[in-house]
Amino acid sequence: MIRPLNAREASVALRMIRSATPSPDEADYTDFTPEQRQGWDPPEPISNEQRQIWECRLGEVMVTSRCDCGTCPSIGMRPQNRLDDEHRNDQGGDGDWSDRTVLTAGSPGAMLLLFIDDHYPSYLELAPIDEDQSFTDFPEPETVSI
Repeated sequence: MIRPLNAREASVALRMIRSATPSPDEADYTDFTPEQRQGWDPPEPISNEQRQIWECRLGEVMVTSRCDCGTCPSIGMRPQNRLDDEHRNDQGGDGDWSDRTVLTAGSPGAMLLLFIDDHYPSYLELAPIDEDQSFTDFPEPETVSI
């Protein structure tokens, strides 16, 4: 299953690339207990240059996998020139975290995560907040809260 991102997927990912922050953000971090701070590094600020690179590279990725949980439309992505590279992580939570940024946002009834690996978008996840709720598509970009 290799295909281009559809308009909704691309629009949600673009909105997140342009505005979303890693979790926890600085406001969250200030409320951490000393134990929580010990186990988590402070978030790295994202430069405008990084966001521009990610935005350009969004046009270079293809959808290579889809979550099979049955409750979400989450998708894995790989760069067009590395579609067959099994070392490329397109499964979200799996893989090497050493060069990964995870941007977070929300939408009614769900949280959104955009994984960036090696400066390429690699997984767009919609995680329902209520376990009894399911989604077949990503939300309209204007309903995404950053």
